[in-house]
Formats: sequence, structure tokens, C-alpha cells
Amino acid sequence: MSILLYVRNNVPYIFLTNGGGLKETDKAEQLSKKIGVHISPNQLILSHSPMRELAIKYEDSNMLVVGGNGSECRHVAEHYGFKHIVTPEEVHAVFPSVCSSSAREARSVPLAERYLQNVHRPVEAIMVFHDSVDWGRDLQIVIDALTSRGGYLNSVKTQKELHTTPQTVPLYFSNSDLVWSNEFPTPRFAQGTFRTCLERIFEDMTGHKLQYTLYGKPMTTTYQYAETVLNRIAPSHLGLDGKPKRRTVYAIGDNPYADIAGANGYGWQSLLVKTGVFQPEGDENHHTHPATAVVDDVEDAVRWIISREL
Repeated sequence: MSILLYVRNNVPYIFLTNGGGLKETDKAEQLSKKIGVHISPNQLILSHSPMRELAIKYEDSNMLVVGGNGSECRHVAEHYGFKHIVTPEEVHAVFPSVCSSSAREARSVPLAERYLQNVHRPVEAIMVFHDSVDWGRDLQIVIDALTSRGGYLNSVKTQKELHTTPQTVPLYFSNSDLVWSNEFPTPRFAQGTFRTCLERIFEDMTGHKLQYTLYGKPMTTTYQYAETVLNRIAPSHLGLDGKPKRRTVYAIGDNPYADIAGANGYGWQSLLVKTGVFQPEGDENHHTHPATAVVDDVEDAVRWIISREL
């Protein structure tokens, strides 16, 4: 997770993370308890937060929402304004044979009548909101939707149709990270690895490259969204030309390929900590995405920023 600090007087800050799978209000409450400081949902940007803007385009479309535990991502999508949603759990419950393993049993999930209707309706877009908890099933169902006839999950195009029009529906991912760091000694697979598997399967089946849109760090759209959040909590003052005055934004993160690459690409100052994905042997910077500075941890980063601004 990165903490972004806009340095001016009382140092406003926001949290920008490639994590997700729940609503911003729930994550803010969770984070507040963890660090012992009140965090407002208005200070928090999850990997899928910028995707709420897609609800305008897909408000009345039938969306396949992938990732997370149980119905959490369904609740997120509904909170953003998507009206028609189907999840892999629901598809599996309606079509138990969707998974190849005979030992796999469809999970018992509550299905309201409108959910049953959505399973049988054509999928009009796919949104991966969070890490999959059942890769085999979710890869299969996403491929089913991508290569279906008109988005109907229980249909499939002919090889000729796949060759001429390989992809049926648009696809969106909320996180490009290949790995992330937790308590385990080495980084773990993240949503980007799931996407890599999906790309290879799709290309082997169709002979075409998978087309998709990425959100989350280091994508520019996510930083533009973060800029609007910063402007809400700490508006920029206008200069004599009527344009916002240039301000310094510092981004603290542990992942060079997401946190540092994104901050550098957007013109922010970047601080790379050694407490996560980045594990240097000494004080060396990252070879591909060098940060403005390398520090031990977040506390050191904040002290470095304050000392630079004093």
C-alpha cells in the first residue's frame, strides 16, 4: 500500500492501494482499526475505485464480476451503481458441470430470482474486481464468456468464428500486480498473474491477443482519479494564470513495478520502502524503476519528506 502525502501545512494524505474486494467504507474501517488512526473513506482509493465511473456506461448491462470472497464484489459493484450482475459462484450453481473436475461441487449460494435471470442473460462486459479465490473455475468461466456467441455462457463460437471475431465482450482488470507481499517470506501471486494465465489460454484457443483495460497502479487513469481525490481534500490554490499551482506529491510504496513506476510516470516524487515486495541486499535503488529515495520503512519515509520540505 502507498501513502500519498501532499506537503502543505498539516500534510493531507490519502491511501492508494491495489488491494480491494470490498467497499471503501468497509476498508477504511478495517484500516482504521489496524493502524489505530481514523481513516475516512474519502481518503481511500482501492484498485477498483476508479471503475465506479464505468457504471455510467454499463448501468443497464449484464456484468460478470470476478474476484473476492462470496458476494463481496457483487456488493461493491452494486454500490457503484451496476444494476445487473452475475458472479462465477452463481454461474457454477446454475451450471454445476462448468468446472471440469468431477470432485468439484458447486458451492451453496443464495440465488434470488433476478440472479438466476442474470446467469441466463448474455454477459455484456467482464470486470475482475479482486483476486480470484478459485482460479480454475474463474479462468474457465471468463474464457466461456469471452469466446461465447453473443455473451451467452452456455454457447461457444466455431473455430472459424473465433478466428475472425475472437473476443465477444470487453474485459476490465482492477490490478496489474504480478505479486504482492504478506507475512510469507516471499511475494505471492496477485491479479496480474491471473491475467497472464488468461492471456495465454485465450491466445492458445483463438490465435489472437486478449484485449482488455487495466486499472490500478501504475496506470495513469488511477493516478488521475487519485488527483481528483487529493483536490477534494486539499484543493490546489490558483496561480495568477488561473490554473492550479504546482504542488509536490510524495508516494510511498514497496512495489517498484506498481508504486514507484506509477508515481514516477505521473510526475510525483517516489519513496521505496524495504518492508514488502522490494527486498534489496543493501541500500541500492531498483534497477528498472528507481525511486527518488530508498528508505527502511514508512516512518522513515515520512521523516525524509518532512526534512526535505522544512
